[in-house]
Amino acid sequence: MFSEKNIPKLIIFAPIVTILILSTMILYSLILIQENHLEREVVNIEKDYISDQKTLLQEEIEHIYKYIKFHKENTINIVKDNLSDKMKTFYKVIKNKNLKEDEYLKVIEQSSSLDSDFIIYDINKDLLIKNKDVFFNKTEITSIFNDIKKKKVYSILKEQTNLYYFQYFKDENIIIAIKRDVFNDIDILKNTVARWLENLRFGDDNYFFIYSNTNILLSHPFRQEEIGQDDTFMQDGDDPELIQKFVKAAIKNPKGTFVRYVWHKPYKTKRIQKRTFVKLYKEWNWVLCAGVYADDIQKVITQKKEQLETTILDYIRTITIISLLLILISSYIAVEISRKINLTFSNYQKRVKSREDELNVLNLNLNKKIEIAITEAKEKDRAMLHQSRLARMGTLINMISHQWRQPLSQLAGIIMELQALIECKKAKKKYINSSLSEATVILEHMSLTIEDFKKFFRPEKEKEYFYISKACEDAKALIKDTYVNEEIDLVFKILEDKEISGYRREYSQVILNLFINAKDELISKEIENKTVDLIIDVIDDNSVVIVKDNAGGIKMENMERIFEPYFSTKKSLGTGLGLYMSKMIIEKHMNGSLSVSNDDNGAVFKIEIGEV
Repeated sequence: MFSEKNIPKLIIFAPIVTILILSTMILYSLILIQENHLEREVVNIEKDYISDQKTLLQEEIEHIYKYIKFHKENTINIVKDNLSDKMKTFYKVIKNKNLKEDEYLKVIEQSSSLDSDFIIYDINKDLLIKNKDVFFNKTEITSIFNDIKKKKVYSILKEQTNLYYFQYFKDENIIIAIKRDVFNDIDILKNTVARWLENLRFGDDNYFFIYSNTNILLSHPFRQEEIGQDDTFMQDGDDPELIQKFVKAAIKNPKGTFVRYVWHKPYKTKRIQKRTFVKLYKEWNWVLCAGVYADDIQKVITQKKEQLETTILDYIRTITIISLLLILISSYIAVEISRKINLTFSNYQKRVKSREDELNVLNLNLNKKIEIAITEAKEKDRAMLHQSRLARMGTLINMISHQWRQPLSQLAGIIMELQALIECKKAKKKYINSSLSEATVILEHMSLTIEDFKKFFRPEKEKEYFYISKACEDAKALIKDTYVNEEIDLVFKILEDKEISGYRREYSQVILNLFINAKDELISKEIENKTVDLIIDVIDDNSVVIVKDNAGGIKMENMERIFEPYFSTKKSLGTGLGLYMSKMIIEKHMNGSLSVSNDDNGAVFKIEIGEV
């Protein structure tokens, strides 16, 4: 099947089959996605519509709630206006007459009616004048005395039935109150609201109804003959305490709540699931109710589902048509491309045949050429290995010479000083012993340097715990005399010391390298008041050592190359390995960091080491 003969056919048909398979898979995936989308949207539609219906019920009850409050306040305001007129008439009768108590009583009896009584509080005499049947005492008026004097006119509704209207008259220094029984006014309003609600509708079969907190039916558009009936034991077929459930739910949830039950639609006998929102109007002890039937909700949801299904089916149909067109177009393009590829392949086969003939000729001499190439490669490898060893040996020698240069200079100085003193016959035994001890220390350090370099190229180094300050002191001991001779002030500051695990001698060599580099820079630039600072500190639990000088700093073009091997700013005096070696010791062997920067005075080298 996959022979060279069948390759042209594969080139033509493979893309077409691939396009058909991919298109079918994509189309099938799109259809599955849309079906899943349909299922999710149907669920969301159902949830959203039920939520909307709940919100609608709550809003409708809230409108009724506000309507009742508005008309109740309006009724009270009308009564207040009436009382204000009565107050004016009453005041005209007693104005500036300075009547006695019994005379006041006569005026009160004449002005009172079946639903209202007058009360007079004489402030000067601290006397309350009223009919004996009026349940009102002096304490009640004195408790609001300041409010009455401040507002001049004051009113209060007690127990939802008795309205007290007060007014202060400054000239007589008296307060006149009218007690008005508003029970009938409120009762008329209640009846008006109840009858008005019976005529309200929202939706085809949705209506409002009202129960008292004692389960008495107060308003219902389809149970007019049962208004005033006690529905305590009415049931919906499943729940024997349906109306009690309404009332209890409304009392328990002041903001309103939903109750589910079964009830028949108006003028029908079939019972249907219904959801009703109930809320208590506490001032009248009314339970306001409004509900919707489940079949109405389901009818709307079904319509929305059908609309969504139609939309998605149209989308799938459109996608299918577009996919088929794309398959046809792609197939045509694939055939044309395959034809050209087939032509190219035929030409390629001819060229390959020609190349094969050439390769057969070349293969005759290939073995000899391979043997020659292998021999040359081995010779090159041996040469490169030899060069690598020489370079490694040269690096080691350069590093050792770099480290020994200063100790040798110090030894030469000691010998010259001893020789001069001996020749002058001024050499004392104590000085000779001191010089010999110093030379011995230098020689020991040189010997240890050889050992450190031997260990530097070995992986089996042993770590030890040491204090940073001790390692720095070792380096300082080797350089201090040179600094004194060159008039360099070495400032040694220990802000906070730390014990670390690492290689103490190598660390001392790094510090010594930095001291030597700082000394060379200060001397070469002929700096006055030459100073080198060494600061030991602990920052973020890391040991930090800073070595800085006042030699003017490192040029910016040299800053990035300062740690490269064989790079030196000392011209012929430097090998360029000191800082390179120092960086390797700190960063490779002790997992720390060595960095450099400039400040206003000179170069600042920073060594930072954490836990090794």
